[in-house]
Amino acid sequence: MTDHQTNKNILTAGPYWTWGVPLFLLACMAVILWNDTNLDVFFVINGFSRVTGEKLWALLTFFSDGLVTVVILLPWIRKKPRIIWAVLMAALIYTVFGQAIKYCAQVPRPPKILAPEHFHLIGPGWTSNSFPSGHACMVFILAGVFFFTTPKIWVRPVLLVFASLVAMSRIVVGVHWPLDVLAGAVIGWISIWISLKLSYFTRWAWTAWRPKIIGALLLAGCVLLFFLNYTGYDHVFTEQRIIAVVFFIIGSFEYLKLYRINLQ
Repeated sequence: MTDHQTNKNILTAGPYWTWGVPLFLLACMAVILWNDTNLDVFFVINGFSRVTGEKLWALLTFFSDGLVTVVILLPWIRKKPRIIWAVLMAALIYTVFGQAIKYCAQVPRPPKILAPEHFHLIGPGWTSNSFPSGHACMVFILAGVFFFTTPKIWVRPVLLVFASLVAMSRIVVGVHWPLDVLAGAVIGWISIWISLKLSYFTRWAWTAWRPKIIGALLLAGCVLLFFLNYTGYDHVFTEQRIIAVVFFIIGSFEYLKLYRINLQ
């Protein structure tokens, strides 16, 4: 574990970077609400797959799945257990507050109110609890944990582009409205910022022997990814298995080093 990881503050992004992103997302929401263009924007973005094909967006949306976002952190289990713990805490924050918003809002998804011939659906046609998007939340949690802790400024725009494309894929596959995605992204961004702030005060969870438990759970997650096509996106099940194997192998090497360190 690096000394940087044990510092009280591991956030390297300044306030302009930190708050510029959610403020921009909220501004986009305000514009859509003011002009009542949620449906119009949906139709424009949903039509992207007619140009690019379905598989690209099915693969992108796969990276916003909750299990995937934590499994691909496995290679950092030895050097950066703190950021993995922060992601798990942020996911818990969304589970509590995001799901409560979903339950209260009860916004129907596009497949519920749009005729099949009016939009393009890729994968399962979910119909309920659209607002906010949990997948958009998770990918912004994943991007945010590296965004806030990397000292390399050039990496931050790359992370934002990646997270934005993955979040946008939820509209392209036809299961979320633009406002859902924007709200989910805001919640994810703020959740991971809060979690990184709290991670120092909950260091009992990612120090000593606890990373071994977290790592074992993530390895089990890789096994689930290999065998279970639970996302419903058959287009990318082969890629899902490849990702599961790659991160299981890389993660296993780092995980075993946790035991080697204790024996030295």
